[in-house]
Amino acid sequence: MTKTANPAAWPRALFAILLAATAAWTLNQVRAPSTRVDFRSLSDLLAPAAPAQTEESGPAAPPFYLHASSPAEWNRAVRCLTDAIYHEAGDEPVEGRRAVAQVVVNRVRDPNFPKSVCGVVYEGWRRRTGCQFSFVCDGSIRRRPAAPWLWDRTRPLAVQALSGYVTPEVGASTHYYADYVRPNWLSSVDAVTKVGRQIFCAWRGRAGAVSALTGQYAGGELHVSDAALDGDPPPMMRTVLRMRFGRRRSDRLRIAEGSSGSGRG
Repeated sequence: MTKTANPAAWPRALFAILLAATAAWTLNQVRAPSTRVDFRSLSDLLAPAAPAQTEESGPAAPPFYLHASSPAEWNRAVRCLTDAIYHEAGDEPVEGRRAVAQVVVNRVRDPNFPKSVCGVVYEGWRRRTGCQFSFVCDGSIRRRPAAPWLWDRTRPLAVQALSGYVTPEVGASTHYYADYVRPNWLSSVDAVTKVGRQIFCAWRGRAGAVSALTGQYAGGELHVSDAALDGDPPPMMRTVLRMRFGRRRSDRLRIAEGSSGSGRG
């Protein structure tokens, strides 16, 4: 006679299987704990996937994974990188926008630049000598606020660049310029590639090799002030503007007083 399974025993058997699987997973976590916490939001995780990486001639930079200390720091880093992509390459093809993101990531790992994403993008905001990225100091942030649909199109590229996506043709490039200008720092770099209308360059000699990207990400994304991200001029520039506009106002008052005086008597 054939035995039939007792339906009442099925829930207990299923529970035992789940309990065993949970115990095995917990033991594995204890043996090999993870030091990385993923602070990406649900929208970041559901963003369009990056295209598959392809083999390219020449050395590519290693993947970069942002190890943020909090969700706020992750979101600030993504915002700063999105700012750079939008303002520096918003009208470039997607390959050009990815290439600009790669330059920012390369600078984070280059010993010559700050060790945070926002620190790289907004470097020089408080200096009289000017900013590393022109949009930070030339008023573009206030003049050209990002349309929501453009921002939504650009943000996934930033998320992908901070989650391991590499633009291999850029190599160790830390600089770029439009093909219709000639910057004064050209003598210190070598051209690596051209993407769209941008020419990408790396330091000359060993400093421009992928192996020179030895800097370690240090965090501190929130150290860049909200005023910088909102496009406000730096404190020194605000003082200059107040002096300049104040002088113009006083000149206008003197002219008005002189005109009214000459009309009397």
